[in-house]
Amino acid sequence: MTNLILTAALKGTIVLGAAWIATALLRQRSADLRHRIWLAALVAFAVLLIPIAPPQTLRIVVDTAAAGIGTARASARSVSVLPIVWSVIAALLLLRWGAGIFRLHRITRCSRPGSRPANGFRVSDAITTPMTWGAIRPVILVPAYVEDWPAEQRDVVLSHERAHIQRHDWLSQGFAQVMTAVFWFHPLVWVAAAQMRQEAEHAADDATLATGVHASDYADRLMAVARQVSGPSTIPGVAMVRKPALTSRIAAILDTARTRTGASVAARIGVMLAAVALLVPLSAFQNRNVYHVGDEGVASPSVTYKVQPSYTPEAKEAKIQGGVVLTLVVNAQGRADDIKVTQSLDPGLDANAVAAVGQWLFKPGMKDGQPVDVAVRIEVNFRLL
Repeated sequence: MTNLILTAALKGTIVLGAAWIATALLRQRSADLRHRIWLAALVAFAVLLIPIAPPQTLRIVVDTAAAGIGTARASARSVSVLPIVWSVIAALLLLRWGAGIFRLHRITRCSRPGSRPANGFRVSDAITTPMTWGAIRPVILVPAYVEDWPAEQRDVVLSHERAHIQRHDWLSQGFAQVMTAVFWFHPLVWVAAAQMRQEAEHAADDATLATGVHASDYADRLMAVARQVSGPSTIPGVAMVRKPALTSRIAAILDTARTRTGASVAARIGVMLAAVALLVPLSAFQNRNVYHVGDEGVASPSVTYKVQPSYTPEAKEAKIQGGVVLTLVVNAQGRADDIKVTQSLDPGLDANAVAAVGQWLFKPGMKDGQPVDVAVRIEVNFRLL
């Protein structure tokens, strides 16, 4: 699992880098378009996590033995620290997000209907900024002070929150939260999630202004809310105001030259096609044509020279036994390429297995009388005598 995540992270860097460049070039276009680019990039990133079952590969088993001290017996495999660290941090981030959703549910349950129930909002004393949340039945929550505003000012806030609901921003931001939990070690994923939130707010602002609200009046409402916000919110709702991004939002609202229309159908199709165009080569096993055992007319490669992997002193002392499974490509020159550990035993033994197999020589696989690249699976068994 860790290998899959690291591989996806490396490939996903290309996708997010392309999104960053694209949104920078389109900074004069609508916020809705830039938001869709970031969302498409994160979705493409997530697709890279889907394991593709490889066709049948040639299986080679090699045994390596070392003289042990005393009675040889199977021992528990050493545990790699990396998967544990990743799992713990990812779990903590997901638990924090889940706890925030549970808190939102409690706040909603304790809230009361607004003075005009037909407007479909609820009032809570537990929040300081208007927000919306929920996928199936979205809820608009407003602080108590908003209910005391004149109806025209309150309607500006409700228009902004309804724009978030129409755009399904709570779902997209929830997806971004999951991605940051899985790829917490990748800075570009955090950048993408932050940019998505910012562009979603700009897009909701644009949709609100499109209803005829004056920019100066709208900016005044944002400032009025900001004065009530005491600190950063940890509740995973789509909040109307987050102070760190307020300055840029006010500037965008007052910018008369800004494009405020949503992304056109053609632009949306273009974003999807661009994401697919990036995914196709990245999702491939390799950019070159790799054959597999069982493909029509493909003759299997065979080993002509073998280097025996060695035990590490630490593994021998710990009496570690078991198998390391490697996948690789035997190229047309009869050498091992793209060696990956798909089943780990011990970091030292894994490294020794990779180093040894990297020195092997093969008679390459053949197709139509020509040497070709063929996928191979090698199981290296370590045992004590």
